[in-house]
Amino acid sequence: MKTLFLPLVLFAFYCNIYSQSIDAVSPPQNFNIQTFQNNTQKRATNSMKIGNSDVDINIPTNKTNQTNSYALIIGNEDYSSYQTDLSTEINVDYAMNDAMAFKEYCHKTLGIPERQIKLLVNATYGQMSQGLAWIKNMAKVEGGNAELVFYYSGHGLPDEKTKEGYLIPVDISGNNVQSGLALKKVTKELNQYPTKKITQFLDACFSGGARNEGLVAMKGIKIKPKQELIVGNMVSFASSSGDESSGVFREKQHGYFTYFLLKKLKQKNGNVSYKEMADYLNYQVKKETGLSGKIQSPQVIVSKSVSNSWESWRFK
Repeated sequence: MKTLFLPLVLFAFYCNIYSQSIDAVSPPQNFNIQTFQNNTQKRATNSMKIGNSDVDINIPTNKTNQTNSYALIIGNEDYSSYQTDLSTEINVDYAMNDAMAFKEYCHKTLGIPERQIKLLVNATYGQMSQGLAWIKNMAKVEGGNAELVFYYSGHGLPDEKTKEGYLIPVDISGNNVQSGLALKKVTKELNQYPTKKITQFLDACFSGGARNEGLVAMKGIKIKPKQELIVGNMVSFASSSGDESSGVFREKQHGYFTYFLLKKLKQKNGNVSYKEMADYLNYQVKKETGLSGKIQSPQVIVSKSVSNSWESWRFK
């Protein structure tokens, strides 16, 4: 027994040392998001992984370094975990994938430094408001030289009375639209300080329709939302027009609008003009959704101050 005891002790000692050294140097394999259900305090963990469609792999990488550019990217998909009275059919399929893939293109293809990109997934009202405050403050720091990018994929809803559009955080009920984030507030915050350029992407509709079920399922009709006026040096790419819904390209694991946005950036290695992108989105999204039986018409809304120059703007 004595002859066996010492080797076993030494074996256990060295195993412990080896285990500690592995723990010290091994990086985590996945970056996880932790969310909490309000009433049950139950933690749900979702692994952040980009999908496997053609736009999610082999993302082009450039050496461009846009040091004056900042991006706020929001993907709101999981509403049912924050509002336990909702079914999972209310969730916005692939909105997380939309946001995460767009973030990769902003960094790798368009050259925005990673620390100058804020990605929010399944964001609450407070988180979305803090994100806007962050990007607004960075515009102030740049003293008129900032180029801002705002991207949103998730639920949008109109106010029934004013018809104004709202972005809906995951913790806000569709029956309480005015507690969401008004599009006019987003425009105001992005333009609080002078900027060189502001580009907005909205893969959401504001008619009451949705990718799956509408957030307010009892509404039998859609509302034609009010088109918000934008100001400053701002161009807004929207995924649909009027009372249309914004659909999901299930085969590609993205919204139709985001899929073709990323596809064009990939095809052109980011070297594409705003006019070229607008024309491409208009044709491709209309065609693909038309083949599925329900046409979705992207639109571009441009502030008056850049109406004669925006078409020549370039993504990279």
